[in-house]
Amino acid sequence: MTQINFYNLSQDTEQMRKLFACRLTEKARSLGHRVCLFAGSETVAREIDALLWSFSSTSFIPHAIVAADGTCAENVSIAVNSLPRDANDVVINLSSDALGNVEGIARVNEIIIQEPEALEQARERYRHYQQAGIKPEMIKL
Repeated sequence: MTQINFYNLSQDTEQMRKLFACRLTEKARSLGHRVCLFAGSETVAREIDALLWSFSSTSFIPHAIVAADGTCAENVSIAVNSLPRDANDVVINLSSDALGNVEGIARVNEIIIQEPEALEQARERYRHYQQAGIKPEMIKL
């Protein structure tokens, strides 16, 4: 069964959410996982693309943006409208909506910031996963 983690940040900006996604990606990659960041929009994909190259002064994360239903040779990918076929290890959801079908994915990570609209969207995603029969884990940071 898919494990779903909600990381509840104390910050309230979208930029902090994206930076945390990069750190989470770096950690998962260092543990040998394949990571797909689901951007949900071209704008977010471009921002994450730039951050993965520059968020750390001592390293960067090789990655590629993948086309809809494509596959990725890199261990880290960014998807815009749909998950690539090989996104079955770790998915970090940066869209405002819950992922539709998580069957076959080992872990989905959701990141929450303390902003009213983002909090409501996170609650909706949490309920969606619960209704799908999954009990998400909340991790307060």
